Amino acid sequence: MTVIENDITPEDLKKIKRLRELVKDDISDYYNTDFNILRWLQGHNTLPLEEIARKMKFHLNLRSAWNLDELHKKERNHPIHKHWKYGITGPSGHMDNVIVNIEQCGKTDYTGMMETWSILEVMRARMVDLEQMLHHVMEIEAKTGKQAWILYVMDITGLQYNKKLYDLVTGSMKSLADFMADHYVEMIKYFVPVCVPSFATALYVVVRPLLPEKTREKIVKNAQTVNVTYGKTHVVTKFIKTGGKLRWWVRGNRNFGFGVFYSDEEQVSDFFIAKQVTPCFPWMPGPTLVPMEDEVIVKKDAYYHVWVSNEKSWWRTLEVQLLVESE
Repeated sequence: MTVIENDITPEDLKKIKRLRELVKDDISDYYNTDFNILRWLQGHNTLPLEEIARKMKFHLNLRSAWNLDELHKKERNHPIHKHWKYGITGPSGHMDNVIVNIEQCGKTDYTGMMETWSILEVMRARMVDLEQMLHHVMEIEAKTGKQAWILYVMDITGLQYNKKLYDLVTGSMKSLADFMADHYVEMIKYFVPVCVPSFATALYVVVRPLLPEKTREKIVKNAQTVNVTYGKTHVVTKFIKTGGKLRWWVRGNRNFGFGVFYSDEEQVSDFFIAKQVTPCFPWMPGPTLVPMEDEVIVKKDAYYHVWVSNEKSWWRTLEVQLLVESE
C-alpha cells in the first residue's frame, strides 16, 4: 500500500527513512508504509532510534509468526467472537481520518472468556479485530495522505459491581492492554468511556461466572514442575527439522512471561528480538486458570526455544508446570 503524497514533515520523513533501514530485514511490503513507521516514532519519541527499532522488530516478528498481514481478511469465526462482538462502525463524521470502534464492555463477559480460554486463545481471537482496525486506518491513509486513527468508545452500559472486578482489571485485562500497547502503537487516538456506573470509571468486565471444576483442575500427564528464581528465565531448547511438530503445555502459580522462538544458533542472547513462533507475552497474570497449550508444524530446520520468564519479579520464585514435546 503506497502513499504518493502525505503531510508528514521533512524532519519526520528523515527519521522514518532511518528507522526503515534498521528494520528492513524484518518488515513486510504490506506493513512498510510511512505512517506505520511514523507511529513507532510517535509512540516512543523519548527513546534512541536503535531502541525504537528493537521494539518494532519485536512486533514485526509477531507479524511474521502469526501472518498478521493476512489476518484482516479472516472471518470472525473463533468461538470467542460469539461473545466479543464486532465493534468497527465506520468513519467518525466529525473528526477527519478517524474510524470509530465501539466495544460493549458492560455486556461482554471478559471474566468468562479468561476462565474458559487461555490468554493466548483470547489474543488469537482479538488479533483479527486489531488487524482489521489497522487495515481500515491504512486504507484511509493511502487515500488521503494523512495519518488516521481509531476512536475507541467503551460502552459500559449494564456493568455490575463484583468483587472480582479489580483482580481482572489489574490482571488478565491489563496483560491484554499491555499487549495492545506494545504492538499497536499510536493506533488509537482516544479512549472514550460512556454510560460509566458510579462505582467505577475504568472497569472493563462483568460478573464472574463459575468455572467448571474439570477445567480448573486440568492436568497434563508428564508435565514437569519447574521453579524459576526471581529475575531469571527458564528455556527449553530443541532442534527440530522441517515438517516436525512442537507442542507445549504450561501453567504457572503467579505472574510470568512466556514465548516460543526459533533461531539458527542454539544460544540466543536476546529473546526480545528473536524470531517468534507464537506471540510473546513478557508479562501475564497468574495463577493460570486455563493452561496455555498449542502445537505447531515446523517450517524450517532450526533450534526452537520455549521461554518462561520470572524477570519482572523482585523476590518471589515462580513455579510452573511445563510440558514440551517434539517429533
